[in-house]
Amino acid sequence: MKNSFFLVIPTQQNNSHRLKEFEAKALQHWIDELPTANPGLATRLLHDFLVDFNAIQMTVSLRLDALERLSPSVHVIEDYLRSRLIKAGFPKEDNDKKILNVLVSIEKEFTIGYWIALKELTRRNVGWFQGKNAALAVQRCIRGLGSIIVSHFIMGMPIPDWVWIDLHSLYNLSVTIKNSSAKVGNDASQSSKASSPEQCYLQILLLSLADPTGLMQKELLLVYSFIETIGSLVSLKKEPVNGQQIQCVVLTDEDKAPHYQFEASTKNDSAALYLDFSKLFKALKQKEKLINAADARFSSMHGLKNDIGKPSAELLDYLEQRWLGIDLQGVPFFSDRSDRYIAIGLESTHELQCALESTGEKNLEFLVQSASDRLLSGVFKQTGVLSVGSLVSFRKIDSPEHKRSLGIVNKIVVDKQNGRINFGMQLLAHQSIAVTYVQLDDTGKNMPQKGLFYSKQELEDEKNYIITDSFMLKDNDVIRLFMHNGDFPAALSDRKNVGLGYWQFECRRVAERSEPVSTQPKKGYDFI
Repeated sequence: MKNSFFLVIPTQQNNSHRLKEFEAKALQHWIDELPTANPGLATRLLHDFLVDFNAIQMTVSLRLDALERLSPSVHVIEDYLRSRLIKAGFPKEDNDKKILNVLVSIEKEFTIGYWIALKELTRRNVGWFQGKNAALAVQRCIRGLGSIIVSHFIMGMPIPDWVWIDLHSLYNLSVTIKNSSAKVGNDASQSSKASSPEQCYLQILLLSLADPTGLMQKELLLVYSFIETIGSLVSLKKEPVNGQQIQCVVLTDEDKAPHYQFEASTKNDSAALYLDFSKLFKALKQKEKLINAADARFSSMHGLKNDIGKPSAELLDYLEQRWLGIDLQGVPFFSDRSDRYIAIGLESTHELQCALESTGEKNLEFLVQSASDRLLSGVFKQTGVLSVGSLVSFRKIDSPEHKRSLGIVNKIVVDKQNGRINFGMQLLAHQSIAVTYVQLDDTGKNMPQKGLFYSKQELEDEKNYIITDSFMLKDNDVIRLFMHNGDFPAALSDRKNVGLGYWQFECRRVAERSEPVSTQPKKGYDFI
């Protein structure tokens, strides 16, 4: 690998007077003086330092030692900036886009530092000591490019040109210098203590194959970390994998992510690699060992950090489907390609469905267009309104406000060119009804809560469901349900976390509680 397309090395300046700044004692003092209480200033100082550092010529050992010493500070800033990016949904604010630019620039400059060292190390035959440093440098370069891809996934942005081709080339280089399986110590924040260049390469390949457009932003980091723990169950082959109907192919001479194809190419392509999932699929047959059983995918209680580091059962099911090569597709509900009005969230939908006639402009709906038979597309004036897992109701533009279908957003694609947000949905109901309910208990002081009621035909039975935003309700609770045509008690069952902070229950009408019979003693005749 003579050159890199994305990791462009700046002109090197021979300035021996400045080399003392990067020696261990001076550099550690600079790191200790970073104003960590002011992350904005610390980010700027670190960014400027890396740009300046990469332009100065120095020995490989000094460069690698300085980069490793800087590594904890870089990852702290990286984690902080990512935490800013995942606070709100789509569309993103202009400030978030500025944060992404700074984040990616820091990740890029940090990776270029290792690429400068790696290029120098691989310019001639690699001895034992050089080989050890080369393994470190190539692993850090692959992980650095992987970080850039993750940051773009978080923002729903397309991967910059030349990142994938550089990533493939670096992996091939690790194979050439016989360091692809050499374990290198990781940063303390990572799941495993050590990983090889090949494991880092597989980690970002598997994340890409998981179709990040169908993941919540906070899930991306969880999934990326989880893949690190199961990456050893996937391997790379030079030939199509026997027993896999759908082959996962990596074209290492093209600037492309890995992809699935139903038939392997008849010609022997020396640049093609194939992913072998045999061991992973075998392990997925015992999912209980891999999941966090106490977690629900879309729970509003879901924190930004998952201390266990394992996905929920629903999230692991999602990953398995993607790694089997099954595309994430919504319902082909928009084949008429007509415009629609959508409302986001239970509150907006409830208010619109309570109004039997239009009561004027309420700004509860957005006009969107159909991008395909499975995707809607819109430009939203308000930022942060949409996420994977959002509850959305929609209607055709000529339908009344209260006649709405109900769905959960399962895919978001950001169009960088025109700012449009394309999104698909998992359909919950063709028609829902706004209801209120109170939970039946001994106090009788419950305030009415809002819900959406709908019916589904399942096999030969029609079942009724309610969707709420209360995580307090549990299976076997009894509520009194208030509808436009009356009220009745209903037992809840089959609790499911179907959306971001939304719970679905099967609703079954039950008999009214009978009033207790009076046991007072009989009195005498009142006419005597």
